[in-house]
Amino acid sequence: MANTLDQNDVEKFPIIRSSHPKMEKNGKTLLHMVILFLVLVYTFYVLDVSAISNPNYLTHPELTPTLITLIDNKLAVYDPVESKLLLIGKEDSGTIREFKLSQQVVDLASLNDRILMISSVNSKLYAYNLSGENIEEIELPGLPNDLDASPNYVAISIPDERMIVILDAVNLKEISEIQVEVDRGLGKISIDRDSLYVVLADGYTLEKIDLKSHEKQSIKINERIQTLKASNSKVLIASSDDKLYLVSETSKIEKTWSLERGSTVDIGLYMLSDGRIVYTARARWVIGEIEGDKINEVRAGGRIFSEVLDVDRLWFTEVNTRKIGWVWFSRPPIIESLIIEPRGAGSFKASAKIVDPDNEPIRAALIVTVKSKIPYLPGENRTYDMYFLPGQSLYISEFSLKSGEEAEVYVVAFDPVNNIGVSEKIPIQYREEEKKTVVTTSPQTVAPPPIQLSDIYLIASSLLLLIPIIAAIIIMKTKRKTKKKRK
Repeated sequence: MANTLDQNDVEKFPIIRSSHPKMEKNGKTLLHMVILFLVLVYTFYVLDVSAISNPNYLTHPELTPTLITLIDNKLAVYDPVESKLLLIGKEDSGTIREFKLSQQVVDLASLNDRILMISSVNSKLYAYNLSGENIEEIELPGLPNDLDASPNYVAISIPDERMIVILDAVNLKEISEIQVEVDRGLGKISIDRDSLYVVLADGYTLEKIDLKSHEKQSIKINERIQTLKASNSKVLIASSDDKLYLVSETSKIEKTWSLERGSTVDIGLYMLSDGRIVYTARARWVIGEIEGDKINEVRAGGRIFSEVLDVDRLWFTEVNTRKIGWVWFSRPPIIESLIIEPRGAGSFKASAKIVDPDNEPIRAALIVTVKSKIPYLPGENRTYDMYFLPGQSLYISEFSLKSGEEAEVYVVAFDPVNNIGVSEKIPIQYREEEKKTVVTTSPQTVAPPPIQLSDIYLIASSLLLLIPIIAAIIIMKTKRKTKKKRK
């Protein structure tokens, strides 16, 4: 299984290419040393293997971020302290634009070129049009409690009036008022295509409403439903017992997962197009990923307040650290095989078959760790570029060993966001066959091979290790004799 190294650990590795680069020797050696150091550190510091990266953070601007969404490839972030809505560049370019708000915001969503917001103190939906920079106010029949938007619809829950208002996503005109006893709180409604999913007021029932025919289906579970998220005709719900349920289009439970205790106290749910599930256990400061039955988690630097799904990552805000961060969804390359072939005279050829689950370009390097002949000393690490052979779908490289050298060989592969896959280590050794002069004294006797300088060095180093032991024994015996004489 491949291990992952995120963008915080490795920024750029330009020396690992799929074509032969022309580089200066000193610069190449330095970069090779950087790769070796990071790979060695990573090898001994792997805690959890995850397809999502560890968190990355923007450094600008300074604000108190809470609610967050995406619009026009920019981040829209609400700062309750300054009562502002800020547009922020995703590439750490700072604030692009800001809007002063006259009311406290409890939820927001993006819709085309507009940002939708609701407040708990008045019965209005606020729509900020970025192109015209004007604010549209839509009167509602009661105080809004929850908000969700899709390309076709906008849904606003009004529990006090036992209804959900449905608006047209293009002109924000009311389409219908659905009479339903909806549960209070955020994350209790979710739109998917022409269906609206609702947590009812009893807290245990999930209801699916067809927005065209108004037909209803429902399913009840034994635990209280904390939140839900609908996507691709399915809905994911989180229960008060720290469980996730995947519910089918026909309102049947397809799959169940159990999370760590306290995960669903305050949780965000997302379903990716490749079938993976991403969640934020906000109170635990954790971002998790589910692929099949496997659950991986990475820890954020602070208390997560809100998040939004992007094409290739998940953005989130940390209210106590006042930071905006993200994790990549890109999965690491998988090294399916590694073959080492001897070529003669100490030369070897390494061939690795490497695939990327997300079909991203791969860079690869071969690491050869030559064992030290002196006990307890670390070995010598050598790094070699690997080059891609399109016709064979292989990455290859060559290296050599001296006679008597033993080594462990493995491959590291990087994707564009610097996730890393690491292969298993293959032990190899090279023994040069030499013609030796043999003096035969009897059929059973053969002249011993000549003593090498390395053998003498090994014997000497071993004897040096015995010196402190012998010295300690002499001291102990001397002390005993002194005690006897005193008696």
